[in-house]
This record gives sequence, C-alpha cells and structure tokens, in this order.
Amino acid sequence: MASVKVVFTISGWARVHSPVGEVLLEPGSILTIPAGVECRGFPDGHARTVTFYFHPEYLADQVRWLSATHPLVQHLHRALEDLPQLHQLQLAASAMRDLAPTLVLIARQRWGKIGSFAMLSMTTDIFEAVGRLAGIASETAEGSMVAGQAPRREVVLAIALLRADLGRDWRINELASEVALSGSQLARLFRAQIGVSPAALLRQLRADQMAELLATTKLGVAEIATAVGWSDPAVASRAFKQRYGAAPRAYASFTRNKMHERNSPQEPIL
Repeated sequence: MASVKVVFTISGWARVHSPVGEVLLEPGSILTIPAGVECRGFPDGHARTVTFYFHPEYLADQVRWLSATHPLVQHLHRALEDLPQLHQLQLAASAMRDLAPTLVLIARQRWGKIGSFAMLSMTTDIFEAVGRLAGIASETAEGSMVAGQAPRREVVLAIALLRADLGRDWRINELASEVALSGSQLARLFRAQIGVSPAALLRQLRADQMAELLATTKLGVAEIATAVGWSDPAVASRAFKQRYGAAPRAYASFTRNKMHERNSPQEPIL
C-alpha cells in the first residue's frame, strides 16, 4: 500500500510537481503528501530533505490520539481523506536547523538497531517541536527574504558550492567567478536575499555540519572541526557557540546522553 509522506526541508530549495499544481520547498518547509499522489521533485541548485513514510492504517490509528489543533496533525488528517492535495507548513529556517540533527539521526538509523521505542520517542520530539515552532517568523539565514520565492539562481548555486566544499579557503571573487558574477554583485545579492555575507553563511554551514556530526557520531570536537573545514578548533568552538548557544562539547554531551537514555532498557513498571 502507498504511504503518506511527510517531507522536512533541512536546507536549499526545490519545486515539487503534482497533479494539482506546484509547491516551492525552502528551508523550514514541511510538505505532507497523501498516499497514492504521484509527485516529482526538482532541486534548485541544492536541496536536502528527510522524508517520513507512514502506512495509512497505522497513521489513522495514531493521529486520533494526537491534538487536533496541532498544525501537522491537521495536515495528516487531511492526507488521510484521500484528496489529491498537498499540504505545506513553514517553520523558521532556524527552527529547522535545530531539528536537523534529530531528523538526520532518524534517517540514518535502522529500526532493529535503534529500537522502536527510541525511534518513536525521537519522532514524538519532532512533532512536539513542530507544534511549538510553527508560525514563528523566520529571520534571514539561508532563507529567502520573500516567502515562497527562492533567491536568484546565482545565489542558490553559490550556496551549493559552499556546501559541497566546506573545507575550501573560499574568496569572494573565486566564488563569484564560479557563478559568473563580480564579487561585489554576489555580496550584494547575498545580503539582499539571504541576509548575510557569503563568509558568514559559510561559518553557519560549517557550524550546522558540526552539530550534525556531534549528534550522530562519536568523533571528538577537534576531529569534527577539521572535517567541516576549520583548521583551528578554538575558532570552530566560538563560531559554534555563537550559532547554537552552547559549546560543542556541551552540545555533544547533551545530545549523546539523550540518545543513550532512549536506547537504555527501561525498568519494568510492575
């Protein structure tokens, strides 16, 4: 049986075509696709998503226990009505950034390895966060200043280049040359459409990749800093704390301990 799909857009932009029209996915977009609806997605330069697949009968049994006022639960109810309509929810780009490590962790795990209750716990955390964060206005950070509109293709392409080679010692003129613009043109477009300079965005992308590796691997902070392109762990730590509000070691300790608690056998109640 076809699944109901919920697509979380972590970064980038993409257009999804369905029999009833087209939708634009941008950082923070959550798209619910009813079972049986054929869709085709086309990334605009770069798009990174995590998709949950729900068996309709299982989903119908679960959503009746969830609050009907939850925005994503409302979309799931509508998806179960067999109408060929796509439903989209938009979180702030910063909210999706904070959810990304858990989403990636879920995507990388196997049910048999992580345990069904741990997986369910993480999924519940995602749903709870979506309900809490939906409707909060987005600041400009890897998200178009105009809702529902992707930045110019040169900007999208430049972001994809930065993301593909975080360790490169980028210079503005080199990056601009790759997308056939001058350095001043590219810098102006970044500030107008992304809200930060290319250099600031590169720091953010490195910090986000650090957060993901801290949450999903057992590598040390210095190893991870090197892996995402920083030669000085102290510089990496400062940039990470500025973006996430916690030092890398504290962030890793919290996320790994939380994961350990989920996987630990529970004492019987009786």
